[in-house]
Amino acid sequence: MNEEIKDKLRHHAGKILLGGTGALLALSAVTLGASLLGDGPAASDAQAEAVVQKLEGRLGDAQGKLATQHAALLARLPGMDIERVNRDRATGRSLLLSLTDSSASTRTVKEQQALLDARYSFLDHASRALTEFVPEWMTATGATKDAGTTYTLGDLDIDVSRVQGLNYSYTGVARLDPVRIGPEQSGTTKSEFVVFTYSTSQDGAATSLDAYRASSKTRDALAAADEDRPSPEPTG
Repeated sequence: MNEEIKDKLRHHAGKILLGGTGALLALSAVTLGASLLGDGPAASDAQAEAVVQKLEGRLGDAQGKLATQHAALLARLPGMDIERVNRDRATGRSLLLSLTDSSASTRTVKEQQALLDARYSFLDHASRALTEFVPEWMTATGATKDAGTTYTLGDLDIDVSRVQGLNYSYTGVARLDPVRIGPEQSGTTKSEFVVFTYSTSQDGAATSLDAYRASSKTRDALAAADEDRPSPEPTG
């Protein structure tokens, strides 16, 4: 039972952080808003501005405290090595790019499969990443007709899906944006989404990889979700 609770905490730690921030913000809004409404319609712009500043200050403090608690929660979870997770995410990015850069390759599907098979010992003739993803990806992106579409990595989200002893498993979702469209592709080529899973051993070496190209329906839904996501605040 304790392990089940810990697994749930691990998977929902991010939701706990967001939910806690929203609750604290709502409480601040009610408390400060009541004092403003108490002055009636004659409340001045200065008072309104003061309320906004207090809200922003309290929100910033709350986010900082919750972020600290979130990091402490992850650190306390048994078997979770945060430094390793960050390192493994870089490994996942490299694996993804190795699969998807074939969209602009001049190699045949068989040549691309042989290249990846030689590069990664855990990929073989039974690997779905080689036998299903690579052919579908190269066909869909025009790589099977000379030069295909070149993509840049627009967004990448990788989360831990399982920790079993010294083995870590991950699930990732990547958005790839077209930057150069192949001659056989239309000028309205859309972004592609790839869902992939992989595992690593204690030394950080990848031990498995699977990937799926999102269907048109899923792609459109993910694209709409990206458009609804608020833009990050500019830095510097």
